[in-house]
Amino acid sequence: MSKVLKLPQPVWMEPMLATLTETRPRGDGWIYEPKLDGVRVLVFAEDRTVRLMSRNRKPLDAAYPELVEALGTGVRGNAILDGEVVAIDPATGLPSFSLLQRRMGIRDAIAARRSGVPVVLYLFDCLFYEGVNLTPLPLLDRKAVLRDVVWFDDRIRFTPFKATGSEAMYREACERGAEGIIAKRAASPYSSTRSADWLKLKCVNQQEFVVGGYTDPKGERDGFGALLVGYYDGGILRYAGKVGTGYDRRTRLMIHSALKQIERRTPPFGGVTPSAADVHWVTPAIVAQVGFSEWTPGGLLRHPRFIGIRSDKSPRDVSREAVVAARAPSRPASPRSRP
Repeated sequence: MSKVLKLPQPVWMEPMLATLTETRPRGDGWIYEPKLDGVRVLVFAEDRTVRLMSRNRKPLDAAYPELVEALGTGVRGNAILDGEVVAIDPATGLPSFSLLQRRMGIRDAIAARRSGVPVVLYLFDCLFYEGVNLTPLPLLDRKAVLRDVVWFDDRIRFTPFKATGSEAMYREACERGAEGIIAKRAASPYSSTRSADWLKLKCVNQQEFVVGGYTDPKGERDGFGALLVGYYDGGILRYAGKVGTGYDRRTRLMIHSALKQIERRTPPFGGVTPSAADVHWVTPAIVAQVGFSEWTPGGLLRHPRFIGIRSDKSPRDVSREAVVAARAPSRPASPRSRP
């Protein structure tokens, strides 16, 4: 019997990303998870030390010290894990991205603990364990390892999944006001890129956009009137519209303060650019999560609304999400559902 070659644990692994679709996959070979409205986190546990990293390689240890503490005793051995940090709204029982905003910008562990916003970590994958690269293994095998190597509790949770009933799961998620569901090929390996092996089905349209300017406030508003947002297309920042709703006063003032520090004289957008006397251009350094009803034929957002600031994504990584149709697996698998 050959020995398993153990490798040094990597200091970084690119996360696998889901592709947007409007159709649920048909046939066997898929599992379904809730789409969590939070912040993607990679966990690096090695020699009883835990590091939390965002998808754009920013350290998050100080933002979520209680999770670092729980993982320090909850992970059995050296491992790299994939998951999502969420803040649960006590009124709805659902993950709330706006509530999580109060923790995302904190870089001091004491301030994070005093924020009054409790967070939990949902883990859904294990990429590396005790010197063995698990990414080539089928998803269900990696999940089985994950269940074995972590002590799950109320703060560190295993992401539930189902092998059947995706239509009812999606309908229930939308009725509850959740973000949607994720479909994953049960036999798929973990690829550090965006892949059609993971599909996201959203209840409402939303994605990240880069802030390229803002307008002056009108009436009794403070800070600014609307954010001018766009996305990168072939290295050019394309204008996508103005976002004037979804802010409270505190958020407006906080964002306006940050925008004042990065103002510039020329528009950062290429191609069609809005012209108005009250527009202030800014360096494209801030990413905002925006919900909207649809794209117009002219390539603008219809009924956009602000959801939150995304400090976990680099502006240059923001592009218009392409919608793909789900396809059946090439080799159907028989998913094993776990409670």
